[in-house]
Amino acid sequence: MDLPADSSAFTEFVQYALLDFTLNLLKPRSFNGKSDERSILCEVYIPIFKAFGNCLSVLNYIWCEKKAKDADYVWLVSNNFSKEKKDNLKLLDGVGTVINVRRQITYLVMESSGFSNDKVVSHSLNDTLKNIKNGHDNLKYLFSQYRNASFDTIKKVNISSCQIIENKITLIKYAVKSRSTWKVLECRSASVPLNIENSLHYMRVFELFTFMLGDIQKQQYVFKQLELENLGLVPVPEHETVAHCLL
Repeated sequence: MDLPADSSAFTEFVQYALLDFTLNLLKPRSFNGKSDERSILCEVYIPIFKAFGNCLSVLNYIWCEKKAKDADYVWLVSNNFSKEKKDNLKLLDGVGTVINVRRQITYLVMESSGFSNDKVVSHSLNDTLKNIKNGHDNLKYLFSQYRNASFDTIKKVNISSCQIIENKITLIKYAVKSRSTWKVLECRSASVPLNIENSLHYMRVFELFTFMLGDIQKQQYVFKQLELENLGLVPVPEHETVAHCLL
């Protein structure tokens, strides 16, 4: 695993994540997902993502039944679900926004599908739909904000989702491939250890976050390029713009 250039900050993230893991080992009882779905999300996963966002200064979060706000604008013009279905699809377990760019841009949508629960399969299918819908709707909103930018540049933009099923995190990226095709790519998956016997599995967890950090840094560069193109500081032929190709 190659450490990022700012490895001291990443090492600090690792230390905080392992400190929280140590605290969870002192828990008097194991997690009971059958009666309490949210506790494992709050006690195990949120601290890891929080340490990553804060130590590396890359993501801000909102948690537990929150909207990825940019998707609201898309719902207004693609009202193809009932109100009840729409409200359920909008609310997410976590939303991460990229900092250090001019706009507050949704980068990560998150869903936890339960732990040790008989309904985890049906729940995970619904959460998969929710992540796909929110990921693509946020991309559509971004496309509308960079109408004059190059279509080739906008194809480099992606929004990610993390779906947590039992103790496994899966990182997926959504992007546009062509004028008529979306692209969905599973990038990494890792099982988060819940006991000392499986603690070495944290290596895969940290590799997932290393990948995510590198992707966020690439996205920040892409958005700077999009700003220059959208403002006309970098010329883009009209037939190559986002507006011409997608809108």
